[in-house]
Amino acid sequence: MDCSNIQKITDVTDQVGYDDTNSGGRGDSKLVSCGQDGGYNELKDKFIKYFNGVTQESYVAKLMCECCKKMKPTGKEKVLWADFYKCMLSKVTNETPNTLKKLQELIKWHEKRE
Repeated sequence: MDCSNIQKITDVTDQVGYDDTNSGGRGDSKLVSCGQDGGYNELKDKFIKYFNGVTQESYVAKLMCECCKKMKPTGKEKVLWADFYKCMLSKVTNETPNTLKKLQELIKWHEKRE
């Protein structure tokens, strides 16, 4: 996965071949998908729900790309959202306190669900 020119979430998901065998999220809602299947784009959905208005898409897309590359190199690894957000948090700079705070909130929320 090449993260050097990432500007949008689709720049990440377009690099991953993905076939959703659990359509509708049944049984895999706690797991990260770095690809997209048809019209649904999970990473884009998370950006819209949690980061839109908090930080720029290009910044979050770059974080997501780096974590997809590190944690899901083949796209088939099972990665929990809490762990994925921890990876993103480890790459956040102090110049983005709103992103830092949002990731900390998401990690706490996901850890309560596990």
